[in-house]
Amino acid sequence: MSTVHPDGSPEAAVIQVTLGDDLNIVFDSFPGSRKLANIKRDSRIAMVIGWDENVTVQIEGRARPAKANESQRLRDVHVANCPLEAEFLKQGAQLFTISPRWIRYSDFRGEPMVFELSGNSLAK
Repeated sequence: MSTVHPDGSPEAAVIQVTLGDDLNIVFDSFPGSRKLANIKRDSRIAMVIGWDENVTVQIEGRARPAKANESQRLRDVHVANCPLEAEFLKQGAQLFTISPRWIRYSDFRGEPMVFELSGNSLAK
């Protein structure tokens, strides 16, 4: 995942992700991390997932801390998908969600299939 430093330069980090509701993505981060500081100041992110079996998903969106009323549900979903994250959450990592603004799915296993979602097609 990439975030934006105060000077406009990019910052990138490897993260564990879980697909949540409405195409939202769940991840966690420790207080004090560069990505957390960047997200608090500028919530825009970009990420690329995949290449396993020639399938990728590119995402641009906005990240935000999980709301109190959704935190336990998102934690349960995230830990079920990424069991090792349970220990990070016990140590103080915070949950976040990403709301995609643009998604490109690409499948190059055969005849290339590429499609994009944005705007109203991502609206809840």
